[in-house]
Amino acid sequence: MDKAVALQLVQRCLPLFESKGLASVGEIEGVRPRNLLGLWTGMGSVDEIEVTGKNATETIVVKSIGSYKKLDDELALVDHMSYYNEASFYESDLADRICHSGAGCPRPLLVDRSKDGEVTICMTKLPGRGFSRSPAQTKAALSWLARLHACFWGKRADAAMAGSGLSGQACFWHLDTRQIELKSMPQDALRWAAKGIDARLKADKMQTLCHGDPKGANIMWDEEAGVSFYDFQWFGKAPPTKDLAYFFGVAAAGLSSEESERELLRFYHGELSKLLEAQEDAVPDFEYLWNSYHLALCDLGRWMKGGFSFGNTRLIFGHVQALLKSLDGLKEKSEEVYQDKIFELYPP
Repeated sequence: MDKAVALQLVQRCLPLFESKGLASVGEIEGVRPRNLLGLWTGMGSVDEIEVTGKNATETIVVKSIGSYKKLDDELALVDHMSYYNEASFYESDLADRICHSGAGCPRPLLVDRSKDGEVTICMTKLPGRGFSRSPAQTKAALSWLARLHACFWGKRADAAMAGSGLSGQACFWHLDTRQIELKSMPQDALRWAAKGIDARLKADKMQTLCHGDPKGANIMWDEEAGVSFYDFQWFGKAPPTKDLAYFFGVAAAGLSSEESERELLRFYHGELSKLLEAQEDAVPDFEYLWNSYHLALCDLGRWMKGGFSFGNTRLIFGHVQALLKSLDGLKEKSEEVYQDKIFELYPP
């Protein structure tokens, strides 16, 4: 990003600095842009701009998204469209509401969409350094997720989604948009169970708004501010266990047994319960939460089977194998039969 573009963006963002928690820099004396990384699809970048003014110096983050019209790869297009979902997130008041709930995230300064499909998102920069997967930071991240989930629990999720333009479903692996990976799977029990797992998660009585991609690379840690999260590309509605499954599967520390899984999930359940009780919502039973988490991990494993595997695959595919063992013996190999059995084993 050249300095002229950076200066133009800063000038447009400046009126919101104070209301979004930034210092009033006064008259701009200079800007210094710095590239941080390229986007996953190769169609854009993330930069930061240091703004020096007469009164103070601040830094903002800019995500520049290339037009989807330039992509002809179907799989890349699925991922690239998530950036438009993130633009819708920052065009709403959701980021401010999340921050007000005590869960730190970037606050929007500008969202600019061109007629050609290019998007620029300017946001506040989060404090701290990268997530280290320590036990303390793992629990802090779970507390953050509990605050997010409680904020939009139940009917609040539907109210927040109404007219927002956000995706109806959270998380990058949800079945409706991952038909390419589904077709790549072998004709086995997990393939036959895929539709039933997805349907059961959609029917889960725990529904909220989820971050959708709570991996270590999207989490910041600061000694004073604690944990905060970037990247709301896959934000949307889902049971909270889809966030938990991905976080446990790729980011959490110390998961070597079902006992350690349950211990960490109980910590989240305790954090969530306090928040739900304070807002007079019914608290879900722990075993119901565990079963939903188990299915969400199987849902993630389904995508990995047709896509590619990473993270704690022992944990993820251990849950897959446990589910398939409970489905073993079904005489008819069909999606309908498998779905009926999943709903019988895990009633919503």
